[in-house]
Amino acid sequence: MNKILLCTNPKMNLSVVETEEYARKLKKFIDDNLEDWMNIDIYIIPDHLALHSISKIIKGSRLELSAQNCFYEDKGAYTGEVSPLVLSELGCRYVLLGHPERLTFGKEDTEMINKKVKAVLRNNMVPVLLVIEKEKKEKMSQTVKALLDDLLPYLKDVPKEDVSKAVIIYEPAWAIGTGSAAPIDHTHEVLAGLRDAIDREYGKGVGQEQLFQYGGGVTLDSAREIMCLDNINGIGMGRAGLNLDFFTQAVKIAIELQKKQKDR
Repeated sequence: MNKILLCTNPKMNLSVVETEEYARKLKKFIDDNLEDWMNIDIYIIPDHLALHSISKIIKGSRLELSAQNCFYEDKGAYTGEVSPLVLSELGCRYVLLGHPERLTFGKEDTEMINKKVKAVLRNNMVPVLLVIEKEKKEKMSQTVKALLDDLLPYLKDVPKEDVSKAVIIYEPAWAIGTGSAAPIDHTHEVLAGLRDAIDREYGKGVGQEQLFQYGGGVTLDSAREIMCLDNINGIGMGRAGLNLDFFTQAVKIAIELQKKQKDR
């Protein structure tokens, strides 16, 4: 049964109190609807200021915690940074890295993100890496190469056995704001190309084991289509996930799909 991953990233749109209320309602929904046998992971990516209180709210739940970013050292004189060691101690399972907003506003570069990937792995958490398809290219081989040119430097010197521990969110930037996701056959072809390329880079089977999510604007109909693909593991939501009802409806679709797989 394929693992399904769903996450909601409110970015800097909710206050601590609003995030806590969101987390309480989402936790209750998860606890009431997710059964033990289901291979579904749901994680929330709150603002750093809300991490401590959210960790207490969701303790003992299937709802997982993620940070929006971290630094690449565990301790030291790094004023304003966030320690991956502390995130791990708080109970974070995931850490989001390489988000385009961090590249733009935080001026992060490839070398820094690579260090952060290693720091997250060192602290037994899961790096969640974004790769952005900035524009549609004429040939699929060009698209895959452009995405790999961004992804592989993030994974520089990461041991082969740790590569597939990462989650990769594929985001077609050109589709965001259009009111719909990228065409489903395009997404399938991109992920097939990326999986094959990772296999060639790190060894047979590594790319096939890699966990991929789709990022970008989705509707419930497109979310269903995306989660039905045989080479994707779910969806990462930003603005859409701010609507709790929308996000829980997407979780319901994931639950429905897993029940269908079980009954086959």
